[in-house]
Amino acid sequence: MDKRLVEPDEGVPIADRDVLRPSPLPLYQQVKRHLVQRVLAGEWKPGQSLPSEQKLAQEYKLSQGTVRKAIEEMAQEGLVSRQAGRGTFVTSHSGNYEPFRFHRLFDNEGRRIATDAVSFVRVEDRSINARAAAGLQLDPGAPSTECLRLRHLDDQPVLVEKIVLNARLTPDIAPILSREEPPSIYQLLERDYNLLVTRVVERVRARGAAGEEARLLGLAEGTPVLEVERIAYSLGGAPVEWRIMVGETSKIHYLHSSG
Repeated sequence: MDKRLVEPDEGVPIADRDVLRPSPLPLYQQVKRHLVQRVLAGEWKPGQSLPSEQKLAQEYKLSQGTVRKAIEEMAQEGLVSRQAGRGTFVTSHSGNYEPFRFHRLFDNEGRRIATDAVSFVRVEDRSINARAAAGLQLDPGAPSTECLRLRHLDDQPVLVEKIVLNARLTPDIAPILSREEPPSIYQLLERDYNLLVTRVVERVRARGAAGEEARLLGLAEGTPVLEVERIAYSLGGAPVEWRIMVGETSKIHYLHSSG
């Protein structure tokens, strides 16, 4: 098949697109889009290497510079990693990848509140609530899996996490979470569901502790807490996880650097 790039035809598998038509996108962006589609289709899985720039350039009948620019942009977005002397690899949450790189909560001594020290309170399949549904672009009441767990420092609970997953994308995940209690949900999503989280969007606000979260953290209701709401997106841009993280403001702070 001639893989010179065009704007994708909606609903037509890549392998069946025989009719090429012009696209307003720059060629390197068309290459990038097409490579992402091939990763999503399972041609290269997380941790596997892409063909060399030279081979891809020959395949697409484009210059090596165009392919290089597409791959560089993918690397900047965290979709692939470039390793000198080895090649370009689809990003993975296993191996040398830092599984907690999205966590931006720290204690007052500068320690990251994201380690293997987690305990699960419950995991259950349930109808999704309106707030989580909005984050995951689902209808309220759609099937979901909800996980409530604690993160600890010095054997003390410092963070409550409520995690909601789209049951359509992660069928039968509840018993796996209950059995394994994984510190990194994202590693499990990659391993068992081929869902690679590449981006998160977070909103932060201060409020008072309420109900179960106050009890789990050993706080009086109304104690000031920091709430971080997160939506995690997979390779391809689909929202796969909605999460709320809550911790006492006197013990944790939020740190994000764009550098």
